[in-house]
Amino acid sequence: MNTNIRYAVLAFLTIGILSALALFVSTPLLYALEKDIFPSRFHENTEVLKQQSLNSTTDIIPRIQEFIDYTGPVSLNIRIHDIGQASRDLERFGHSQGSLKNLIIRLDMNESEIQEIEKNTALQKEILESLLNTSISLDSLQSMEVQYHSQNNPDMLTTVRLRGNELRKKVRGLNERYRNATEKVVESGTKFGLDVTGTKESQNQVEQIIQEIEQPKTAAQLPVDTSLIPGEDRVSLFIRPETGIYREVIEYQGISLTLRGNTTLRAESKPITLYLDDVPVSAIVTDSFGYYNVKIPIERITAGTHTIYARSSTSRSVNRTLTVIPVDSVTNLTLGTPDPVGNVNCTGSVMANYPVRSASVQIIWDRTHVIVTKTDANGYFMREIRFPPGRHTIIAGFSGEGFPINSSESEPYVVDISLLPGLETDSGHLLSIIAVMGIFILFTGAAAFYLRRMSRRNTPLPDIPRDADFPAGTGSGHPQPGSDLQAAVPGHTIPAGDPVKSGEETLIAYYTRVLRELGLSAASRCVYQQLAGRIAHDLRIKRHTALTAREMSRNCRGKSYCGAFARFIPVYERIRYGGQVSVKDQTVFETAVSSTHEQMGGENH
Repeated sequence: MNTNIRYAVLAFLTIGILSALALFVSTPLLYALEKDIFPSRFHENTEVLKQQSLNSTTDIIPRIQEFIDYTGPVSLNIRIHDIGQASRDLERFGHSQGSLKNLIIRLDMNESEIQEIEKNTALQKEILESLLNTSISLDSLQSMEVQYHSQNNPDMLTTVRLRGNELRKKVRGLNERYRNATEKVVESGTKFGLDVTGTKESQNQVEQIIQEIEQPKTAAQLPVDTSLIPGEDRVSLFIRPETGIYREVIEYQGISLTLRGNTTLRAESKPITLYLDDVPVSAIVTDSFGYYNVKIPIERITAGTHTIYARSSTSRSVNRTLTVIPVDSVTNLTLGTPDPVGNVNCTGSVMANYPVRSASVQIIWDRTHVIVTKTDANGYFMREIRFPPGRHTIIAGFSGEGFPINSSESEPYVVDISLLPGLETDSGHLLSIIAVMGIFILFTGAAAFYLRRMSRRNTPLPDIPRDADFPAGTGSGHPQPGSDLQAAVPGHTIPAGDPVKSGEETLIAYYTRVLRELGLSAASRCVYQQLAGRIAHDLRIKRHTALTAREMSRNCRGKSYCGAFARFIPVYERIRYGGQVSVKDQTVFETAVSSTHEQMGGENH
């Protein structure tokens, strides 16, 4: 592109940017609350959002007011027993709740004060529905109570009264929950300027409803029971269920009534004793409505049919029947390892449909000795028993006596007690010990035989003459026919020459003569044999000819010449076994020979 054209484009863009900025110098407003509609999801006008939130809250307040106003009429209708109107009001309450919840979700008010109002008002609605259902059920039971009383049907009458007692127990605590929810609604509603008078009034209505349910005016006065004698009372008893097995819970409940004048009253705080087969098993007291209730599991009761009845100070209930069905049991036994004195830890368990607790277990050994222990709360037992030496058979048994459980025995276990403390008589251990001892004896005998045989084959080291004992020209280095020197140089025989006197040929002269006649390899071998012979004689090393040069060097210890001899060995091996010998190697070798020879004392060694 032409340079002039580029400059023209750049100037045009610069002027355009400056012109755009000049438009906003006098009016720098980028967002307008009334007209802001920005299509980008990356830009939001926070002031507009705040205004929208405010408008949404303003729009929803009338619906919230309508919603919280339902609690007052519903609670009032329940109290005056206008069941039909209360049901219709609760239905409209539910529709309003659903509409408000959808609006909260649509306007994204999940974390707002509005949602808190909706949640607590919904809790008020739930409690009012529970009170309405309880009131309906109690009205029905009261009519049935009058009917069964006129029919002189004590069993059904007691059943109805027990059901009414259960319903009254369910409303306990509802008053506190309703009060907490109402306080939160009033607190949040006041912030928005709502009228909370109706919801406050509903709290008073609910308190009166619950008080009438828990302490009805007609509850203490029942139709006159002509079978009652003034001053005495009547105790009823019901059992649920009437059959059971071990550890299942049986519920015993009833009511105590008394006659005062022409009024039948519920006997409050009346002591009641529960009997099983004429044996007292529980002592309880009636509540403010004359009811009593106790739950007892089946444990130490024999299987079969049992008679149950309740007694107060002046009366006794009719007999009820409890049928207990027997179950099977399983007894387990585990034995620990005997200690050195014969103590064995015996552990196990007794199980039925549940763990059998506090049950007697017999540990029988050798069918003649019996030790009794008991299971714990989890059905486990443990007992340490000291057994005499020998083999013993042990069984754990549960008789089931006093329980609705069938008897059972564990598998028999065998334990061996060593005759000697710490030594097991088990055949497997004994064979292992014998095998180890046999292997040890075998290796010991073989080692002794080898050492004895080797000692017999050792022969004394022959005396090795010193160089000073040989005449010049012969010396100890002059090998005799059949000597080691000739064997070391196959195919060559060192000329013996004329016999000479001792001391006439030194080691150096001997080396020079063999070098001249047989070469450097043979000369190095002859010199090594002379030096090795001297060391073997000096250190009394037997059969030194069977040792390699390096083994001979390692055996040389404690002498001043051992260091020089150790340096001599590598040079000797390089000449003897290296194959190619240079003048340098020969020079180094002769220097090592001279040094070693001097360290050994020269010709006087």
